[in-house]
Amino acid sequence: MSTEPQDVELVKPEARFEATKAKENDDVIVLPTWKQHLLCDDAGNYPSELKGWERVVVETECKRKGFTFWYRNPGQPGQSSLGIAYIDGDQYKIVRPDFVFFAEQDGKVVVDLVDPHGLHLADAVPKLKGLATYAETHAEAYRRIESVAEVKGKLRVLDLTNDQVRKAIAGVTDAAGLSGLFGGALADDYD
Repeated sequence: MSTEPQDVELVKPEARFEATKAKENDDVIVLPTWKQHLLCDDAGNYPSELKGWERVVVETECKRKGFTFWYRNPGQPGQSSLGIAYIDGDQYKIVRPDFVFFAEQDGKVVVDLVDPHGLHLADAVPKLKGLATYAETHAEAYRRIESVAEVKGKLRVLDLTNDQVRKAIAGVTDAAGLSGLFGGALADDYD
């Protein structure tokens, strides 16, 4: 209930209901399942309807060297959901990055935070600024903190742990500036 954002421990949920079916028009569809999710069932499956960039991000990250498992960060508040404060206007709001990936590197578990980020949304600029501020103050907890967006039909990535990238984000004021940033030299192709 604080007026300022506070760091709290993120905890692994012990039990959580996950839908296995969804309604699409008048039909009920069975959701596809994914492997190596932190909350998979006894058969190693996790139901999730990943769309567009989300699917590409999960498929790409699961192929990385040392990958062990992933977590779909819940959109609802709670200690099992990573919420990052950002300022929109004059009030704090929360962005919940989509994915947390875990990998083994040099005998240790490392964590990658990857957030597919729509540039067209009204709150895209303040959310990215919030993620950049978080990266500046929490980079030691992660191997990578990245934002992914599509520019001119290609997925591009910004490394939010990079000082130059964060300085450029601080200067962005609108969607055109975001598009230019993701399409420019400070971003890389996401692969």
